[in-house]
Amino acid sequence: MFFTGTTGNTDTLNNKAMTENQNDPIKPAPVQNPPPLRVAPKSHTRKKYPLVRFLLWAVLFCGLVLFAIILGVLIGTQSTTQSQHSTATAFSKTSLSEQFNLALQDITENRYEVARQRLEYVIAQDPSYPGVTEKMAEVMSILYATATPTPPAPTETATPTRDLRPVEDMFKQAQSLLTEQKWTETIDTLVALRKADPAYQTARIDGMLFISLRQRGVDKIWKEGDLEGGIYDLALSARFGPLDVQANSSRELARLYVIGSSFWEVLPDQAIIYFSQVAAAAPGLRDISGWTASARYREVLIQYGDQLATKKDWCNAQQQYELALSMGADAALQEKASNATIQCSPPTGTPTATGETPTATLPPNISPSPTSTTGSVPTQTNTPPVNPPTNTVPAPTDTPQPPTETPVPPTATENLPPTDTVPAPEGTTPPAL
Repeated sequence: MFFTGTTGNTDTLNNKAMTENQNDPIKPAPVQNPPPLRVAPKSHTRKKYPLVRFLLWAVLFCGLVLFAIILGVLIGTQSTTQSQHSTATAFSKTSLSEQFNLALQDITENRYEVARQRLEYVIAQDPSYPGVTEKMAEVMSILYATATPTPPAPTETATPTRDLRPVEDMFKQAQSLLTEQKWTETIDTLVALRKADPAYQTARIDGMLFISLRQRGVDKIWKEGDLEGGIYDLALSARFGPLDVQANSSRELARLYVIGSSFWEVLPDQAIIYFSQVAAAAPGLRDISGWTASARYREVLIQYGDQLATKKDWCNAQQQYELALSMGADAALQEKASNATIQCSPPTGTPTATGETPTATLPPNISPSPTSTTGSVPTQTNTPPVNPPTNTVPAPTDTPQPPTETPVPPTATENLPPTDTVPAPEGTTPPAL
């Protein structure tokens, strides 16, 4: 059956077709149209595992807060450190500026000794402080001015005026070199100037030589490791004026180092005296070879320990090795120290071989009882018996044997041993008292 016209209700048509098919079993069943798809309206699905999501968000939030706190602390610490450093630098500059200005005031008021101390402080803190070397040279030239040479007696012959331009140029060059802290060039220029004209600006040249020699000597000792050269420069500087505390300390430490080096590998016990002082005051002080004072002190301790070990003085050798170990350990030194310790304090007990029975060794003035056996404790006491036998001394043999019976006490009253000591048997020499 066919239907024409507009499309009606689909469900009604399907019901009619099914009814007709039931009445007419020959006709095939019509194909049923699938039901229309129904799209569910959009709705928010319910979140699964809300507790886990909450914990994750909580952990993330705590991590961000902790990171922010740590970052803030680091930034604050760095800012504080920079602020403190800036404050310390500013304070140091202010202090140096104040001391320098006070030194200038002292110079104006003729307090040259106080001005010298202030300028020495500024030089010790900052040798490159502008104007300090020139003022120090000026003060030293006033304090320790050398005598001006007496001019020769005038003669009838008139002498031409001397041209001072080369000397003045050398003096200006020396001042420029002193400002640039070129100590060697300054010294060479001043020496050449003095050879050219010994009477020119003697006081100021002496002050400039003092500063240059002092600074070069300290630099040689602490920066170059030239200890002998530094000592020599400081000795020359001391001819123009007294050295300050830092320069004197540098010269003394360098002198101790040089003296200690003269005993190296020859008299280590003497080298220890000098290097111990230098290592305590300036462990990093070194010579031109690169050996520091602390390294040399450790090495001379080992040398002295080896010398004592050669003489079998193990206990003192042990002390030297232990001091060296406290400054730095290595396998060879540890082995030497262990050997010295064993030799100084050897073990008291000696093990016996397996199967051997230890025997008791008795003093020569004590005899075991007749019934004692090998390995048993002797029962004989040091008290003489009341009724000693009359014939108790055995015949002497080649090898002395311990007495088997109690010896007879002497009848003479002269030179008797103490009553608590049993005399030795006849034929044997009594032990020395």
